[in-house]
Amino acid sequence: MPTLNWIGKDKVISHHQDVPYRVLEHKYGFTADKGEQTQPTTSGNKIIQGDNLEALKSLLPEYEGKINCIYIDPPYNTGNEKWVYNDNVNHPKIKKWLGEVVGKEGDDLTRHDKWLCMMYPRLQLLRKLMSKKGVLSISIGHHEITNLTAICKELFSDRQIFYITVQTSGGKPSRGFNIQHEYVIFITPKEFTPNKILHSGGNSRSPFEGLTLATFNKKQRPNQTYPIFIDKENGNLHSVGKSLQERINEGQYNGNIESFKYNFNEAPQGTVAIWPITSKGKECVWRLVGSRLESDWKKGYIKISPNKSKKSLNKYSIQYLPSGLISKVESKALTVIGTEEGKPTLIFGENTTEGSQIPTIWSEKEFYTVKGSTQIKEIFGKSPFDYPKALEFICEILRATSSKSSIILDSFAGSGTTAHAVLNLNKQDGGNRNFILIEMEEYANDVTSERVKRASKGYGSGDKRVDGLGGKFDYYKLGLPLFDENQNLNEQVGIEKIREYIWFSETRTPFTEPKETSYFLGKKEESVYYFIYEKDELTTLDFDALQLIKTKGEQYVIYADNCLLPKDFMAKNNIIFKKIPRDITRF
Repeated sequence: MPTLNWIGKDKVISHHQDVPYRVLEHKYGFTADKGEQTQPTTSGNKIIQGDNLEALKSLLPEYEGKINCIYIDPPYNTGNEKWVYNDNVNHPKIKKWLGEVVGKEGDDLTRHDKWLCMMYPRLQLLRKLMSKKGVLSISIGHHEITNLTAICKELFSDRQIFYITVQTSGGKPSRGFNIQHEYVIFITPKEFTPNKILHSGGNSRSPFEGLTLATFNKKQRPNQTYPIFIDKENGNLHSVGKSLQERINEGQYNGNIESFKYNFNEAPQGTVAIWPITSKGKECVWRLVGSRLESDWKKGYIKISPNKSKKSLNKYSIQYLPSGLISKVESKALTVIGTEEGKPTLIFGENTTEGSQIPTIWSEKEFYTVKGSTQIKEIFGKSPFDYPKALEFICEILRATSSKSSIILDSFAGSGTTAHAVLNLNKQDGGNRNFILIEMEEYANDVTSERVKRASKGYGSGDKRVDGLGGKFDYYKLGLPLFDENQNLNEQVGIEKIREYIWFSETRTPFTEPKETSYFLGKKEESVYYFIYEKDELTTLDFDALQLIKTKGEQYVIYADNCLLPKDFMAKNNIIFKKIPRDITRF
């Protein structure tokens, strides 16, 4: 597969591994009922202010492989955004970019390189956070769609990648072209079934479908090749004739199967024969075997009508009810209001199509950027954010790709539309989706967080009052790194965060504080983990320390500053000693 190269790629390809783990400092909780509070809400909803590269790394201990749905709206690199390349990549070629405002085409010859260097490590971390069945959706413009698609194919080679076209405005003239659209890249499992969406389908249609099956012929399915006899007087099903397979089995036909002729003259008296022939005259087969057809007719699942086509050899058109719609009838999801006069054929209430596939072109005006601008102005009474995505646009993406219990991540949160969409969907369907937003700019609290508060509580007044959606969240800022510049544990972050990280590094699972002795971390797959640590003194793994080991397992992983146990004893008892990484000179 072709790969994309650019200036700095070799320096950032593993940069995500060098990004420090930082703790999340809780600033306040918020609930729609009580407003801000000092204690955490433990709701699972998070808004994090800080560089999204470091913030994504900080999420790994709790969320690696657990995020179900990711939506991001990164800088489009239009040349007008003035976004800053600020990743701390310790290399001269990258350092010269640090803190630079990325310029326009022609003014900044490396702006596409900078954009790719910014995106690549972030996509690496998003890949780690995404679950096996998770979906990543990325909004992007024409400036970087080619580059983004190339690096996504490189990073997500085990998944399918589609991009859709979204009309976002009436047009923006540029260099002789009227730009009316942007794109959304969908990165999904290869076996992906979206949820039904609102802006696809929804058309009223008859639940009955044509009984002819043109993709097979009489040689392939001789048991589905037979005549249907219709009573000429009332247009009802009279009976079905023997299938081609039955004729062969009974010795009535021993010629070449392809040469078998459809005989319209074999109908019983008072009936006409109908054979599986398409409206264009192609011989094919029926979708149902004869016995199933007769059974479904009695249940009302078959519809027989005079054929409107004068060219057809068949005098009647025969339709059937697909199994999916039969299930809707049996579950009463499709209303039966009666039967046709003189026939068992069921008459149904309104049947609308459901959008079970994501169309590759979205042109609804509800998705226009101007709609998003109007919405945020209604929320704040002014426009504190330029060109936010329309609420219904994000709702539709999440509607297609998330479940009622999904964890939804947006690491370029902007004005907070994604969290607003999550609350909106939860209100609509009673779901309990959680959101995690990351925003590095100073407006993270005044705009991003404030929008979510107002969406939760309600906003506006009088006739323009919008009711609140409910909800709660916790607001965080990035705190200290877990390790100092010498790769020793940073004891200023607190023992709880250190224990959480040690457990995660060993098991790649979230940490739950156990009730046992403070040194015990937990047990996973018959491995027992202990972290023998004291902030102001060195600890030693010796025979006295072993008296603290209360939990039995097949293997013991024990952290301490020193170990005095004999090696043969440790090998015999499956004990693995790991030295705590900290500066011991101060002791």
